[in-house]
Amino acid sequence: MDIHRLKAGLAIVFKGHVFNYLSRDKGLRKKVREETIRKAVDGYLDSYMETISSVKEDACDSDEGDNCRIFSIWLQGEENAPEIVKACFRSIRHNCTQELVVLDAGTIWDWIELPDYIRRKWEKGRIKPAHFADICRVELLYRYGGVWLDATAFVTSPLPGWLLDEDFFIYLSGDTLPGSYAFVQNCFFRARRHNYIVKVWRAAILEYWRREDSALDYFIHQMIFRKAVESNARAKEYFERMPHIVQDPTHELWWGYKDRPFDEKIFRQITSAAIFQKTEYKSSSAKHPVPGSFADVMMKMYL
Repeated sequence: MDIHRLKAGLAIVFKGHVFNYLSRDKGLRKKVREETIRKAVDGYLDSYMETISSVKEDACDSDEGDNCRIFSIWLQGEENAPEIVKACFRSIRHNCTQELVVLDAGTIWDWIELPDYIRRKWEKGRIKPAHFADICRVELLYRYGGVWLDATAFVTSPLPGWLLDEDFFIYLSGDTLPGSYAFVQNCFFRARRHNYIVKVWRAAILEYWRREDSALDYFIHQMIFRKAVESNARAKEYFERMPHIVQDPTHELWWGYKDRPFDEKIFRQITSAAIFQKTEYKSSSAKHPVPGSFADVMMKMYL
């Protein structure tokens, strides 16, 4: 094992957990743990600085307009997706004029190519499904441009013009939701074809998985993004031009109301603050929603 990776891993285990004493307030323990992870991973990613700084900018390819595609992935196939995921796909098709392309473990290769080492590690289970989807979304938007939406993103309005006018946009993590140390949340982002930020991010991700057999942290790709836009001067310049909006409004509806009786006024009020609402498919609320609840009504919308 690389000594720098070992050092980062030990810092996370001991500073973030073993010596993060139970006597501390729960909120403080969480803050200490996340800050420890952030510093340890960031320090480890210093070894990728040569890759991050050496990416050359392409000639501008600005052929993506308001009709750009929306990409998403459900590796088992859309027809085999949970009901909440199917409802999310329906919400996109109902509210957006852009073509929705839902890819699976087979059709993804009709759209992208990845280095053999990525495919081998994915097939052997060294790259987990969530991280494989992370890799694919970056590759898709670099190659084609458009919008990425997670399969659990429930869209409630058309994509706004300001978003489609941006060369690049991604939500910032904010400070209130889990994973705030990740810096950005890649469940949704917009990029034009061959966007430079995406090119740098992509190069660093591919180099990471060339060297590594596992993710140092669940949010490793988001943390690689942070390293890219903080360390590459050109990428940083482009990132600073982007509207900086935190993700909190996109997580308010499902996480706060999914089991409550559906209320049209509340639904409209909350969804007016964001393009989409993030859901999930693993909880009992998603698998067996309470009749008449927000989860139940959302899963039946747009049938």
